[in-house]
Amino acid sequence: MQAVTLNSGRRNCNYTFANLLGWQFWYKTEVCVLQGAMVLRYIYEGERAYSVCTADNLTEELISALLADSGGKLIVYALEDSQVSAFSSFKYEVEPLPDLFDYIYRRTDLALLKGGHLQAKRNHVNRFRANNPDFEYRPLTPELFDECRRLTGIWQGEKGASETIDVERQVMETIFSNWESLGMIGGSIFVNGSMVAFSYGAAVTNDTFDICVEKADRNIEGAFAIINQQFASHLPEQFIYVNREDDMGLPGLRKAKLSYHPEILLSFNVVRISMPYTLHRMTPADATLTVDWIVRQYGFDRAEVETWVRDLHFNWPLSVKAIDNDDKVIGLLNMSDYRIEEETEQILKDAPELLASLNAQRYTGVFSFIVAPEYRGTRLNYDMLMSILPELKSHYDFIFIPVMHRLKTHAYWQRWGATEFYRDAESVYYKLTWAKI
Repeated sequence: MQAVTLNSGRRNCNYTFANLLGWQFWYKTEVCVLQGAMVLRYIYEGERAYSVCTADNLTEELISALLADSGGKLIVYALEDSQVSAFSSFKYEVEPLPDLFDYIYRRTDLALLKGGHLQAKRNHVNRFRANNPDFEYRPLTPELFDECRRLTGIWQGEKGASETIDVERQVMETIFSNWESLGMIGGSIFVNGSMVAFSYGAAVTNDTFDICVEKADRNIEGAFAIINQQFASHLPEQFIYVNREDDMGLPGLRKAKLSYHPEILLSFNVVRISMPYTLHRMTPADATLTVDWIVRQYGFDRAEVETWVRDLHFNWPLSVKAIDNDDKVIGLLNMSDYRIEEETEQILKDAPELLASLNAQRYTGVFSFIVAPEYRGTRLNYDMLMSILPELKSHYDFIFIPVMHRLKTHAYWQRWGATEFYRDAESVYYKLTWAKI
């Protein structure tokens, strides 16, 4: 995951691996890497949601794959303003969530507190130093975790019991249990041998450090200011920026974070797409449905089509049917794993070398691709194929598409990038590679 996130340039705290691990139990987070992007799937506010970390913009193919996985109701969180335009080909709604914007500062600004705009912060730090001339800054190491727990208990006790407090405690314990393997960095402030503040975090990108937790004794004036300043001073110089995360919509926290004058207020948007249909994988129980649609669409003899469906190795797990909101079938994509020599015996005699080269590869065929008349010219065809494309790419080298001469779909597949590799008296046989899609 960090092979994607650290080099992505996405400074969003939601992509810090330590946060993802710590909160996994709460959000039921799952992950995959798709098209070079890290895709997160989780439960947020009772709904399935997604986030995508990639250095590049999101592609239509990737968005369509998420749409298919979501069952037609896609929610994508943590999108920066510049990423929203990737959804322009879809009917979508976008909502900025300012309560979740990340506050990102230059590390040197937090460490040095130079300039008139940070005079008040320098005053807080200087007052703490004057009141506590013997304070110590200590790197946060496992032998100090009990002190962190003690201070956190005081801090949480002032807020009273809540589910949020319990969850936060569990997240912290997960981080402590995996401290070294996560590459955590932390710092603490001691006064008279007792910890009065601590902070820790981890890299979100190669140049940005994410502050995951910061706690301080509220009864000690300047405790928050000193841990903020000292921790920034001791961070490795590779970190140009420090992400201090969001303000959760709390007016006091927002005022405090703005008072440090962030270099970047990182946008956070949610995009929602609701398709007027859902996509489902087919089973052998859909054989009659397939026959009905092919006979109605192409006028073939029913008995002949029934023989094809029975004998030509239909790949039901990769076949797709689309159902509209009235529970009516509006499209079918039937895949088949038959070999070309089963489709046309002529190739055995005409092109044995071509046949040998084809059979040295892995391919599957599009047997039928039909949508209801009212959905022609929409995204339905594209969405059905995109919904299985990740699996096709994982298991096959290309798609094989036989098209009878008399059918009108030759130009359609050519627009997809399919190229002819063989023809006989009845059909043209097209090859569609992943590079063309």
